[in-house]
Amino acid sequence: MSYKIFMIEDDAQLAQLVASYLAKYDYDVMICEDFKEIDVAIKETQPDLILMDINIPFYDGFYWCQEIRKTTFIPIMFMSARSEESDQVRAMMSGGDDYITKPFSYDLLLAKVNSQIRRNYGDYANNHSIIKCGDCSFNQLRFTL
Repeated sequence: MSYKIFMIEDDAQLAQLVASYLAKYDYDVMICEDFKEIDVAIKETQPDLILMDINIPFYDGFYWCQEIRKTTFIPIMFMSARSEESDQVRAMMSGGDDYITKPFSYDLLLAKVNSQIRRNYGDYANNHSIIKCGDCSFNQLRFTL
Protein backbone atom coordinates (compact mmCIF):
# COMPACT_ATOMS: atom_id res chain seq x y z
CA MET A 1 0.00 0.00 0.00
CA SER A 2 1.29 3.45 -0.91
CA TYR A 3 0.81 6.06 1.80
CA LYS A 4 0.16 9.70 0.89
CA ILE A 5 2.31 12.48 2.31
CA PHE A 6 1.40 16.15 1.97
CA MET A 7 4.50 18.36 2.16
CA ILE A 8 4.26 22.03 3.11
CA GLU A 9 7.69 23.41 2.22
CA ASP A 10 8.41 26.70 0.45
CA ASP A 11 11.92 25.70 -0.66
CA ALA A 12 10.95 24.12 -3.99
CA GLN A 13 14.33 22.45 -4.49
CA LEU A 14 14.28 20.79 -1.05
CA ALA A 15 10.64 19.76 -1.54
CA GLN A 16 11.51 18.03 -4.83
CA LEU A 17 14.54 16.28 -3.33
CA VAL A 18 12.54 14.99 -0.36
CA ALA A 19 9.63 13.94 -2.59
CA SER A 20 11.96 12.06 -4.94
CA TYR A 21 13.70 10.30 -2.07
CA LEU A 22 10.46 9.23 -0.36
CA ALA A 23 8.99 8.11 -3.70
CA LYS A 24 11.78 5.51 -3.92
CA TYR A 25 10.22 3.94 -0.82
CA ASP A 26 6.71 3.87 -2.31
CA TYR A 27 5.41 7.06 -0.69
CA ASP A 28 3.12 9.26 -2.78
CA VAL A 29 4.29 12.79 -1.96
CA MET A 30 2.18 15.80 -2.87
CA ILE A 31 3.82 19.22 -2.54
CA CYS A 32 1.77 22.19 -1.38
CA GLU A 33 1.45 24.85 -4.06
CA ASP A 34 -0.91 27.37 -2.43
CA PHE A 35 0.20 28.50 1.02
CA LYS A 36 -3.03 30.47 1.56
CA GLU A 37 -5.31 27.42 1.20
CA ILE A 38 -3.40 24.69 3.04
CA ASP A 39 -6.51 23.49 4.86
CA VAL A 40 -8.43 23.10 1.59
CA ALA A 41 -5.57 21.16 -0.01
CA ILE A 42 -5.41 18.78 2.96
CA LYS A 43 -9.15 18.09 2.74
CA GLU A 44 -8.83 17.40 -0.99
CA THR A 45 -5.73 15.17 -0.84
CA GLN A 46 -6.59 13.24 2.37
CA PRO A 47 -2.94 12.52 3.24
CA ASP A 48 -1.73 9.92 5.72
CA LEU A 49 1.07 12.19 6.99
CA ILE A 50 1.89 15.89 6.80
CA LEU A 51 5.47 17.20 6.58
CA MET A 52 5.48 20.90 7.45
CA ASP A 53 8.05 23.67 7.58
CA ILE A 54 7.58 26.44 10.14
CA ASN A 55 8.71 29.39 8.02
CA ILE A 56 6.22 29.42 5.16
CA PRO A 57 4.45 32.32 3.41
CA PHE A 58 1.36 34.01 4.88
CA TYR A 59 0.88 31.99 8.08
CA ASP A 60 3.54 29.98 9.87
CA GLY A 61 3.54 26.22 10.45
CA PHE A 62 2.48 26.63 14.08
CA TYR A 63 -0.72 28.37 12.96
CA TRP A 64 -1.48 25.73 10.31
CA CYS A 65 -0.81 22.88 12.71
CA GLN A 66 -3.39 24.28 15.13
CA GLU A 67 -5.89 24.77 12.31
CA ILE A 68 -5.36 21.23 10.99
CA ARG A 69 -5.83 19.80 14.49
CA LYS A 70 -9.33 21.30 14.61
CA THR A 71 -10.49 18.83 11.96
CA THR A 72 -8.14 15.84 11.88
CA PHE A 73 -5.61 13.78 13.81
CA ILE A 74 -3.40 13.04 10.78
CA PRO A 75 0.20 12.88 12.03
CA ILE A 76 2.15 16.10 11.50
CA MET A 77 5.94 16.15 11.36
CA PHE A 78 7.70 19.49 11.42
CA MET A 79 10.90 19.87 9.40
CA SER A 80 12.57 23.19 10.05
CA ALA A 81 15.90 25.00 10.19
CA ARG A 82 14.81 26.30 13.58
CA SER A 83 16.85 24.24 16.00
CA GLU A 84 16.02 26.04 19.25
CA GLU A 85 14.40 23.92 21.91
CA SER A 86 11.64 26.53 22.32
CA ASP A 87 10.63 26.11 18.65
CA GLN A 88 10.54 22.34 18.99
CA VAL A 89 8.45 22.60 22.16
CA ARG A 90 6.08 25.07 20.48
CA ALA A 91 5.70 22.69 17.52
CA MET A 92 4.69 19.85 19.84
CA MET A 93 2.38 22.13 21.84
CA SER A 94 0.72 23.24 18.57
CA GLY A 95 -0.23 19.64 17.83
CA GLY A 96 2.84 18.32 16.05
CA ASP A 97 3.83 14.67 16.39
CA ASP A 98 7.53 14.86 15.54
CA TYR A 99 10.24 17.36 14.61
CA ILE A 100 13.36 17.11 12.47
CA THR A 101 15.87 19.94 12.07
CA LYS A 102 17.37 21.00 8.75
CA PRO A 103 19.77 20.01 7.46
CA PHE A 104 18.78 16.39 8.05
CA SER A 105 19.86 13.08 6.65
CA TYR A 106 17.39 11.38 4.34
CA ASP A 107 17.80 8.16 6.30
CA LEU A 108 16.68 9.86 9.53
CA LEU A 109 13.75 11.50 7.75
CA LEU A 110 12.71 8.14 6.28
CA ALA A 111 12.98 6.46 9.69
CA LYS A 112 10.77 9.13 11.27
CA VAL A 113 8.22 8.93 8.43
CA ASN A 114 8.14 5.14 8.67
CA SER A 115 7.70 5.39 12.43
CA GLN A 116 4.71 7.73 12.14
CA ILE A 117 3.08 5.55 9.48
CA ARG A 118 3.68 2.37 11.48
CA ARG A 119 2.37 3.93 14.69
CA ASN A 120 -0.75 5.36 13.07
CA TYR A 121 -1.64 2.86 10.35
CA GLY A 122 0.53 -0.22 10.70
CA ASP A 123 1.49 -2.81 13.29
CA TYR A 124 1.38 -0.40 16.23
CA ALA A 125 -1.78 1.45 15.20
CA ASN A 126 -4.64 1.90 17.59
CA ASN A 127 -7.34 -0.38 16.19
CA HIS A 128 -9.93 1.83 17.86
CA SER A 129 -9.38 4.55 15.23
CA ILE A 130 -11.61 2.70 12.73
CA ILE A 131 -15.20 1.97 13.66
CA LYS A 132 -16.98 -0.65 11.54
CA CYS A 133 -20.70 -1.19 11.17
CA GLY A 134 -21.76 -3.64 8.47
CA ASP A 135 -20.25 -2.56 5.17
CA CYS A 136 -19.36 0.91 6.48
CA SER A 137 -16.25 1.98 8.34
CA PHE A 138 -15.44 5.35 9.89
CA ASN A 139 -11.80 6.42 10.17
CA GLN A 140 -11.50 8.69 13.19
CA LEU A 141 -8.01 9.88 12.20
CA ARG A 142 -9.15 11.14 8.82
CA PHE A 143 -12.79 11.81 9.67
CA THR A 144 -13.84 9.80 6.60
CA LEU A 145 -16.63 7.27 6.09
